[in-house]
Amino acid sequence: MLTLDSFSVKLADPSNEKTIIQTFSYSFIPGKIYCILGQNGSGKSSLVFSLFWHPGYQKSGVLLLDGDDTSTLSPDSLSTRWLFLSFQNVPEIPGILLKEYLRIIYNIHLATIHPEAKPLSSFLFWRLLERECRELSIDPAFLQRDLYVGFSGWEKRKIELLQIRLLDPKYIFLDEIDAGLDIDALSILTQEMQRWKQEGKCIVLITHNFHLLDTLTPDEVLVMQKGALVSSGKWELIAKIRISGFEKI
Repeated sequence: MLTLDSFSVKLADPSNEKTIIQTFSYSFIPGKIYCILGQNGSGKSSLVFSLFWHPGYQKSGVLLLDGDDTSTLSPDSLSTRWLFLSFQNVPEIPGILLKEYLRIIYNIHLATIHPEAKPLSSFLFWRLLERECRELSIDPAFLQRDLYVGFSGWEKRKIELLQIRLLDPKYIFLDEIDAGLDIDALSILTQEMQRWKQEGKCIVLITHNFHLLDTLTPDEVLVMQKGALVSSGKWELIAKIRISGFEKI
């Protein structure tokens, strides 16, 4: 369980220490899909970025991961504690081959989760990648390219889905991963999320796409306004927002 208790976030700027998140308290349970909704600027992305120690934010309050305090853990340590964040805008990094990047992060996680295991060689890791690529309809030759350079939106999303398969995180945060995807791509994304849920993972989805929510029924819906959690509920809450908008929640 991932528990936030009186979790607050402000800008890490001495000249502008504006509070972004106001005493957010909630527990995210494995095996469930959560959807965080809200207008632009309501604090949704800031909330998940601050969980991973984004340098632009300063956080306070309690953040427990399966009962353990995470306040002193670095972003890379959090990633090896079964947390994964999918960025809304993935940066392009020239000069780093995608396949080598994937092998390095896989071996880092492998060494943390299974210290007795030996890092995979390039050959053995390539065999693993080929199998996972087939599952996601990714051409293996695609992995010879520089990291995210010139990728389309859906290509970037596929690589993030591939990373989730490789790293097997327990808590998955998706920040508008559905942005710009067509109907076929949304179908593949929905299938992956349903599979993660069946595997007992916790999925926290930030989205503005109500079409995605037509095909993916979340277990819990959270609504944020002005940095605060103002309402939570089931599917009926989404139906109410569609009719009345966020202001009447």
